[in-house]
Amino acid sequence: MPVAIGVRVPRTRRMDPMASTNRFDSRLALFLAPLAAAASLALVGCAADDVTTLGDEDAVAAEGAAGLGLGARGADVRKVYEYLRRYGYFQNEELAEHYPDWTPAVSREPADPELFDEALEEGVRLYQAQQGLPVTGIVDAETHRIMQMPRCSHPDYYDPPSVVPTLDIENPYTHFGGTWSSTALSYKFANYTSDFAQASVRSAIESALFSWTSSSTFSFSEVSSGENISFGFYTGSHGCSSAFDGSSGVLAHAYSPGSGLGGDVHFDDAESWSSAFLETVALHEVGHALGLGHSTVSNATMYAYYTGNDTSLADDDRAGIWSRYASYASPSGCGWLNAGQGLGAEQSVWSCDGRFQLKYQSDGNLVLYMGSSPLWASGTNGDGGDRVIMQEDGNLVIYKSTGEPVWATGSNSTASRYANLTVQNDGNVVIYRSDGSVAWNSKTCCH
Repeated sequence: MPVAIGVRVPRTRRMDPMASTNRFDSRLALFLAPLAAAASLALVGCAADDVTTLGDEDAVAAEGAAGLGLGARGADVRKVYEYLRRYGYFQNEELAEHYPDWTPAVSREPADPELFDEALEEGVRLYQAQQGLPVTGIVDAETHRIMQMPRCSHPDYYDPPSVVPTLDIENPYTHFGGTWSSTALSYKFANYTSDFAQASVRSAIESALFSWTSSSTFSFSEVSSGENISFGFYTGSHGCSSAFDGSSGVLAHAYSPGSGLGGDVHFDDAESWSSAFLETVALHEVGHALGLGHSTVSNATMYAYYTGNDTSLADDDRAGIWSRYASYASPSGCGWLNAGQGLGAEQSVWSCDGRFQLKYQSDGNLVLYMGSSPLWASGTNGDGGDRVIMQEDGNLVIYKSTGEPVWATGSNSTASRYANLTVQNDGNVVIYRSDGSVAWNSKTCCH
């Protein structure tokens, strides 16, 4: 059963995540879940994310939470407990209802919500590990600062049996729900916001889709019906058990992969949308629609906390999507490495006359051979790469398994989208754009 998660903005100004003061800007704040008000939070409907407002009085009160540790007692301890409960660390009936596969990260409850005991300490340690913080079990200044930042309210640990075997989280990314049986997905625009031109709405969402396409084997095609993913703008109750709540509240929610509502992304049309803002929200939500949860890496698109307006995927986003789906398709036939195809260790693409071989070696070097003689090489032997991918954006990239790029042709551009690489019979390796122009070549012609 697909479940939905979403994002919400505060009803006042957004807190700058890099600032020490509690200041807000409601237009740019995607997520907010302040520690001070966590006790009053309640989930809604189809598990769309919720956020509340942190006013000045709450901010002053919240400062007392910093420095809490084992043996502490009082209202600030309860705030820490309620915050962790809200994000999946302790028993939560609302989370259990809306996320059928969810179980608490901590198997035991604190004996007293206002007493910092061993159970709460375990929750804090897991929280720190999930956010990439030093694991101390104490709500130190940095832990408290992160707890005050705007964030998505999807639970941090959606599937504890696979991600909480120890306090050492091996993979920064996490999974959300199931996976699609095919990576060729269709989408439809159910409707549009009137905040700006329909063409710009389409462009913003399609740019978000393309960012995921460039780092995976996914392809997206628009259809008029029978779609896998529907993008729509709605207000209030809209056929989902999670009603939108008006301006400066929930921004959007997305369902995990599946039939029916599975994969659908809904935006609150009561918000004031702009192209850049929409693309930022859509990029994160599409990640959830493809089956990704939150990452512990602060610069990742799938990081739970809002750290800036960035519409590019990070290494961990790529590693996450590769953990659920193939990172590339194998080439078929001679001469070509098409967009979305790639090579693993010891795989090759041959020219159609059989004289030239572009081989990705087990040492990480991409080499063009004529017979046994090398004509060109990427020079990446020993750099840790394990695959080379001809991306949809026109870039040929060697990656590590962590999603970190090792080498690239640098031929990515809007004009180079859906470019293909060919090993020609004259010995030249060329990346051709869809209009036939050359985006890159190995300069090894003409043999």
